[in-house]
Amino acid sequence: MKKTLREILNNNALVRNVYGSTSLTVTGLCTDSRFAQKDNIFYAIRGTQKDGNKFIAHAIQKGASVIVSDELYAKVQFPPKTRVTYVQVENLTQFMAESSASFYGTTNAPMAFIGITGTNGKTTTAKFINETLKALGHKTVFLGTTGFEVCGRIIPTDFTTPPAPMLHKYLREGMDKGATHVVMEVSSHALKLKRVWGLRFDAAVFTNLTHEHRELHASMDDYFSTKALLFSMLKPIGFAVINGDDDFSGGMRKSVPSGHRIVEYGKKNSATLRLEKIKFNPDSRLQTIVFVQDGKSAAIETRMIGEFNAYNALAAYGVLEGLGLDMAVGAEKFPTLPTVDGRFNWYKAGTFNVIIDFAHTPDGLEKLLQEVNRIKPQGRRLITVFGCPGSRDPSKRPMMGKIATTASEHTIITTDDIHHESPEAIIQDITRELSGTRHEIIIDRREAIRRSLQIAQEGDFVVIAGRGHERYQYVGDEKIPFYDRQVFMEEAQKIELKVEE
Repeated sequence: MKKTLREILNNNALVRNVYGSTSLTVTGLCTDSRFAQKDNIFYAIRGTQKDGNKFIAHAIQKGASVIVSDELYAKVQFPPKTRVTYVQVENLTQFMAESSASFYGTTNAPMAFIGITGTNGKTTTAKFINETLKALGHKTVFLGTTGFEVCGRIIPTDFTTPPAPMLHKYLREGMDKGATHVVMEVSSHALKLKRVWGLRFDAAVFTNLTHEHRELHASMDDYFSTKALLFSMLKPIGFAVINGDDDFSGGMRKSVPSGHRIVEYGKKNSATLRLEKIKFNPDSRLQTIVFVQDGKSAAIETRMIGEFNAYNALAAYGVLEGLGLDMAVGAEKFPTLPTVDGRFNWYKAGTFNVIIDFAHTPDGLEKLLQEVNRIKPQGRRLITVFGCPGSRDPSKRPMMGKIATTASEHTIITTDDIHHESPEAIIQDITRELSGTRHEIIIDRREAIRRSLQIAQEGDFVVIAGRGHERYQYVGDEKIPFYDRQVFMEEAQKIELKVEE
């Protein structure tokens, strides 16, 4: 795709000064100087770790012909004999979103947008919606933690919600391929950093709000108000789907602009979709969710197990029905939908069970272990393997240590992403308030997983928590391949355990 800089700027009110020509042709957008190409725009973003202004020279060397920054022109150090256009703006992240939409022509894109926000359940709810739409014959764009998908094309990613240039690139691809729906997880980072600025949603979902991302948000009030921004982005015909049982549901309802329909799900009598009961069939591994709508009882079957997943399924149901889909047909597809990578993935390993799950927050881990204890045969053990990431909110570490050791007969505390902290310091935080012999420490995560398989006995449940779908472990500046499912399979093979999914 190509456009002139003048077309992209389009008299944007955030532009303060332009130094150089606006008639040159732009071929692409980037925020990482390593990936800059000939005639690209480079956005010099000030991040929490690095300042993009320090990489302007590198971006120019790679071929960028336009630099966009909020820095004063006089303070920028350009390479000698450089001929580039410099655009000084205010509110750089907002400008990046607006100019990305302008470049890709995705302003008012003719697709139905579904946004899901919340601490836990975003991925499962989003995947449930997306897979149902696909099963009903729709072409979709999916943007979420487990990867991006544009009309069947899979794109690995480290983002939950991508930066604006990448986001609009995929929206453009979806438009060109005839996508009818965009299903996306909307993280608090994306809302706070304005990655989704300018988008308008047909449906906005709030799953829940619990302890998370304290490194980004100064308080729970700030975390709440950031999440609530999603409802201000509804289209005039858009509607909200809210977990009515969450402690923050009242505030979220007040955040929905007047005139917009609200679908509430949960156990309260006032819920639009009132959860009545769940029934798990251990033979088929299907869960039946019984709920009441308009005074009538209804039921759906899914492969998603647990009460927390019943909430996710009802959120998805509320969205799909609100979009006008035939739910008699849609509900028939539910039992056949694929499970979500790293979300309650259940394996039979010899005579015992292994569950791999992304649960990485105190609330997520607690609900996961509660559910495993609910389905675990009496007298059998729950063995939990988990760790907490470094360079992230340390306040949740002792909380998760207490949750794991309280719910489990045995806990193996290990590492997650270490980043730039020492694993010993992280584990010391986790074990700070623990006593007794219900836990052990094995720093190497592979060894910890191996140990759990060695000590498990017939009928036991081993839970490997915290990483789920993630394919890499971050140690310092290194990105080391590590996928819990693959490591589990390899270690099971070493001790000749037969694994069935």
